[in-house]
Parts: sequence; C-alpha cells; structure tokens
Amino acid sequence: MATSIKAGVYLVPNSDEQIIPEIYIDHAVIQFLDEDGNFILQVTYEELRGVMAIIAAEQEKSHLRIIAASKNN
Repeated sequence: MATSIKAGVYLVPNSDEQIIPEIYIDHAVIQFLDEDGNFILQVTYEELRGVMAIIAAEQEKSHLRIIAASKNN
C-alpha cells in the first residue's frame, strides 16, 4: 500500500520561491511532487541507500577530523 506525506518547506535553488513537496512512497520508489502535482524527482531504494552511504561517509570524515584535531591539542 502506498503512502503520501507532505514534507517541510524548501527553497528552490537560485530563487526566492518556496515549495512544500508531496512525497509518494510505495514498494518500489519514492517520488517527490510539487504542490501542483508536478513530478520533481523519483528515487529507487537502491539509489537512496547509495545516497545514505555517502552521507554516512561524509559524517564519518568530519568525525575523524574532529578526533584528530582534539588529539593534537
């Protein structure tokens, strides 16, 4: 069974326009639609896992830099 939720308010890059996207979630994909129902983005779960892995790696790099800086002080 699919689920639709409203996300937070997002600023459109290089613009003052704000949108409140609707997120459609089903067993295969996640789709983002603007307030008028126009398609913005579709992400598969495999793609989402890849993005989350990259985010985790970036956070780990920051964490390691903080540890290294604190050991040098």
